[in-house]
Amino acid sequence: MRIEATVQQIRDLFQLAELDAQEHELPPDVYRSRREASRSRVASALLERYERLIEAGRYPALVAIDRGSCAGCHIRLPTMVESHARRSPCLLACPSCRRLVYAREHVGEERSPPEAARKKGASRRGARP
Repeated sequence: MRIEATVQQIRDLFQLAELDAQEHELPPDVYRSRREASRSRVASALLERYERLIEAGRYPALVAIDRGSCAGCHIRLPTMVESHARRSPCLLACPSCRRLVYAREHVGEERSPPEAARKKGASRRGARP
């Protein structure tokens, strides 16, 4: 599944993912208000898909393509999926885990925010309100 998105739309989704990764580090009221503000900037198609993945326990829901593999499940992506992602800014579903995958070169990120937070020891439990 391919979701057309601009670089800005993908970055808006990154900001939401970063905030979700910091959920347990922020006071609940601050987290909720920041999350609502961040959700309002994310395109509805992206937000819907992201929320479904989070509710299904697929965290992180947004991951980069890392050496031809999904950075979420570490399974090698089909050549066509990787090729589509590298040709234009878009998000694609990993055929194995269904996470949203993207090519880093289109968004100018070294690694996705959820991956960065996970490496610092942040964990996520439960579904979003």
